[in-house]
Order: sequence, then structure tokens, then C-alpha cells
Amino acid sequence: MPASLKDIAAKLGLSIATVSRALQDNPAIKLQTRQLVMQTAREMHYSKNFIANSLRSGQLPVIGVIVPHGVTLFYSSVLDGIEQEASKAGYAVINMNSHESFERERHNVESMQQLHVAGIIASVTQETETFDHFAALAKTQIPVVFVARDIPEASLPIPSTSPKKNHTVPHFSSVTADSVEAAHRATRHLIEQGCRRIAILCGPARLKMVQERKHGYIEALHDNRLLVRREYVVYSDIDMASAIDATNSLLDLPERPDAIIALNDTLLFAAMKAVKQNGLRIPQDVALIGFSDVEYVEDVTPTLSTIEDQSHLMGQTACQLLIDHIHGQQLPIHRIIPTIQKIRESSRIKF
Repeated sequence: MPASLKDIAAKLGLSIATVSRALQDNPAIKLQTRQLVMQTAREMHYSKNFIANSLRSGQLPVIGVIVPHGVTLFYSSVLDGIEQEASKAGYAVINMNSHESFERERHNVESMQQLHVAGIIASVTQETETFDHFAALAKTQIPVVFVARDIPEASLPIPSTSPKKNHTVPHFSSVTADSVEAAHRATRHLIEQGCRRIAILCGPARLKMVQERKHGYIEALHDNRLLVRREYVVYSDIDMASAIDATNSLLDLPERPDAIIALNDTLLFAAMKAVKQNGLRIPQDVALIGFSDVEYVEDVTPTLSTIEDQSHLMGQTACQLLIDHIHGQQLPIHRIIPTIQKIRESSRIKF
């Protein structure tokens, strides 16, 4: 049976209060005593009573994570990075999936609040257009860090019982990829390969990530004196069927694009499938490059060129920022994680 504070105190001849402070690494207790108490606690298989502690502090040593696709390799990697950092700091992790549903995301936020988590790391859904459910957390002092998918608002209203008060909360902290530069670099690569009719297969237009990547694509076309053609910018939901339909709309154009940039791995594999179903060759007829961290881009034919978001590092960084906020850091911080471009067969036209 695990030992209690009382058991440790009795064995060492110390007060329960001293043992408790020593286990919290309180500098008011001599280092030698702290080390002795911690060693004894390990030997006696002592574990903290998280429920009792939470009743005193009003907060569980738990970090909540809300993602739109928990089973994908990208978000699994993000979650692994979060869990790695959380464990180092003594936090457990609860993960909830929104399944790209705004209503489920809002319900997940409310559930996390009811659980009294110490903080939340979130990636918004493709349906999310309002963010009051996140803004409301500021009143409960639950910090939020966005990962991968940020929110566009510079400030958000915090609901107030007084109509005379106009509260605002500054930007939340966020960890995102260098989306503009990455899309610019991918477009530049295709131009260097001789492509001139470059299309972009986007996710939902409301996502900030999509807006930034489209911006980088357009900038690269402008920089290389290429026409931005509206019909070459298509949007789809982030699912295979919708992305295949969007790709087919590009391939059915009178002047078919000779290259496609896909803004995540689902869209990339959908584009590949649609191109092959139309009897076209990759990259000879249509070159492909997309944002993806999945390993099996090298296991298909042809191998797929990708821009990697460094998802594991994004998760680690987001957790580090959240823990800083839990410990009192107030100012929002925005971290941009560099992407890694890997050129493979699907976009390598010049040999």
C-alpha cells in the first residue's frame, strides 16, 4: 500500500507540514532535509493525491489538449511532443477530439473548464469562425496556447455581466509553422522546375493557416512575374472526398494546371489519387508538392515532395509556453517553427 505524508513524517521524525513542503521542493526547508524526504518518499512508494491537492488549489495538474484529428500522424506527433514536455514538468495530459466540428470543440472547451485543467492547448476546427468559447476562459484564468492552427483575431471580447465594461483580451500565445515562407518556397521550387500554371489546393478559407499559405503562394507568383489565376485557387473541406472533387475541378479546366500545391497531407494524397484517376502522370503532366509530416510519402509511387511542419517540435514548444503561462507569464508569445522542404519524385521534373 502506498505511503502517506503521515507515514513518511513518522519514519523520519518530522512534522507532516515539513514533509509536505520538502516534497514541494520548498527552499524554506534545508536542501539536505528535502533530499532525504524525497528519497524516503520514493522508497515508500509515495504518490501525490492529485484530487486532494486540486481541492485546495482549485486546479488539477493536468493539461487539456483539443485537436481536430487526433488519429492523424500530424496531430499524434504534436500530442507526443506535448506529453513529453508535460511529463517533465509533472503534468498529465487529457486529449479531446473535435472531429472538425465547431460544436464539439465548444463542448470540449467547456468540459476542460469543468475539469479545472491547469491550461489548454488547442488547434481550431475548419468550422470555427467565432472564438468566444476561448475568450471566456480568460475569466477563469485558464491559459490557452494555440498550436498549428491559430486564430485571426487581434483581440477578443470577454463576456461581462456589466454592459458598461468593454473587456478585451490580447492575442493568445501560439505556435505555428512559417506558412507564408513555406508556401513561397514551394511555389518557387515549382517555378524553377519549369511549371507556369501552378494551382493551390486549399482547405477552408476561414482558417488563418490557409490564408497565410495562399499569401505566400501569391507572393511567389508576383515575384516571378506570373499571373495569379483565380480558377487555380480552389478550396475544400479537409477530407478525402471533398479534396478529390476540388482537384477534379482543376483538372477539368480548359487549361489544366501543370502543378498543384496541397495545403495538408489529406489534400496531398487526395490530389495524387485524383490525378492518377484521370490517367495523368506525376510529375510529367501534373507536379505535386504538399504540406505533410507523414512518413509514408516515401512509400508511394511516385514519392511525394513535402514541406514538413516539424509537428513534434510544435507540440513541445506549445507545452513549454503553456507551462510558462500556468506559472504566471502574462504576455502572449508567438513562436514560428521553421518548415523543412523535401524534394522527391512528384515535383522533380528537371533531372
